[in-house]
Amino acid sequence: MLTAGFLLAGSAVTLRAGRLKGLGRLLYLSTALFLAALSVVLVLTHSPQPPRALPAEQLVLLLAAVTCFAGSMTLRKDRSTVTAQILDTATVDALTRVASHRVFQDRLAHECERAYRFGDSFMLALLDLDGFHPVNNRHGHRTGDRILVELAHRLCSQLREIDLVARFGGDQFAIILPHTFEKGGREVTERLRQNVAAWVFTTTDGIEVRLTVSVGVCSYPQDGATPPELVDAAQRALAFAKELGGNQVQLSRELPGRDAPDNVVSLPRSGRGALVRGLAAAVDVRDRYTQEHSRLVSELSAGIARAIGLPSIDVARIKEGAMIHDVGKIGVPDAILTKEGSLTAEEWKSIRQHPVLGKRIIEQAQAPELQDLMPLVLHHQEHYDGTGYPQHLRGQNIPMGARIIAAADAYHAIRSDRPYRSGRTHMEATRELQRCSGGQFDPVVVDALVALLEKDDRLRSLLLPCGEADPPGLRIPLASPASRSS
Repeated sequence: MLTAGFLLAGSAVTLRAGRLKGLGRLLYLSTALFLAALSVVLVLTHSPQPPRALPAEQLVLLLAAVTCFAGSMTLRKDRSTVTAQILDTATVDALTRVASHRVFQDRLAHECERAYRFGDSFMLALLDLDGFHPVNNRHGHRTGDRILVELAHRLCSQLREIDLVARFGGDQFAIILPHTFEKGGREVTERLRQNVAAWVFTTTDGIEVRLTVSVGVCSYPQDGATPPELVDAAQRALAFAKELGGNQVQLSRELPGRDAPDNVVSLPRSGRGALVRGLAAAVDVRDRYTQEHSRLVSELSAGIARAIGLPSIDVARIKEGAMIHDVGKIGVPDAILTKEGSLTAEEWKSIRQHPVLGKRIIEQAQAPELQDLMPLVLHHQEHYDGTGYPQHLRGQNIPMGARIIAAADAYHAIRSDRPYRSGRTHMEATRELQRCSGGQFDPVVVDALVALLEKDDRLRSLLLPCGEADPPGLRIPLASPASRSS
């Protein structure tokens, strides 16, 4: 009778667990009927006189009953787990454990309705990791997935509880900032961009990985009144940020006109000067050093060009080229640009890419009026003796404007305070340039620079670090300006 009891219990549990459709339900029902039939057979064949030993037939049936009962309980538990996973992945991204794309769409619709009802505003931001595919290719998708999980967790830790971070797809994340206006949205997303650039992700092999993000930001209701309109606005802003080299925040309302073919984003044809200032401004947000660096190098380069006796048209071109000579640094992580101490070989490789990135940015900007500035941007890190980069040009093969910008850039770098050292005096800077004359720098350019600063007090005062008076004499020995000048 004990065996029959086990069989009946297993049959009942199996029937209760078998609330499925199709083959799953058929399997549960067949098992339940089998267990019930075995219990009936045992009852009919039961002897009122207890035997001295348990018959082998009943022992086999008892083991079968216990096995079927345990199996039915396991199937019921597995079914509950699968159901919970289905419900979980509908609201939470299976990989990163932040909100899923479905939750993002529902929340975006809710925020549009709420903001419309109460006359409120909110911001939508789309974040895209720059160059993440090489990370997957080099370190493997498992490492890439782990980095995405860690990145998602860090993003959530940077925001308020009412904000939403959701997986938008691939290596993209969507962020909804309720009760936020444009100024606040710009500040939040710029802070996120800077933080991502400063974060270090470590692989299982102990290799450090640094990332940057491009961010497209739009505002309700200025950039759209419905979820599709807002997503489209944010995606267009994100695409423009990527076109300019990545590692920057782009607001939708600041997008220029798009009149180029093949969906290529083009800058407005509002004048060469405006384009140059716009690109220079994109560089100047990197850190305290670069905020005035472009303008001062431009002023000094123009003065050197005039001192050498170049035509006025060339002076103007060199001045503009110097304004955007570092535009390629948009694609270099902030953590590398502001790092204290020596750079690793991998970090130097990233730094050395900025002239090529600068040329690419100008090309992608689809601005014909800037084409004559590309050689100056591309070659401002070439050395007079051929040891520079990216093409190892030598002597007169380097454009004169690039040779001028190289010397002006190095002079201001030596004079400026940097995270890894203090700024030097005018005497130290000129001595170092003269020491490198004929090697790193064109001797004609160095002589013109030194002579210009000796007689032009106004220009020399502009180049003082933080408005300090230029103390006489040398302070400490100076390293080569090429070591960290750019």
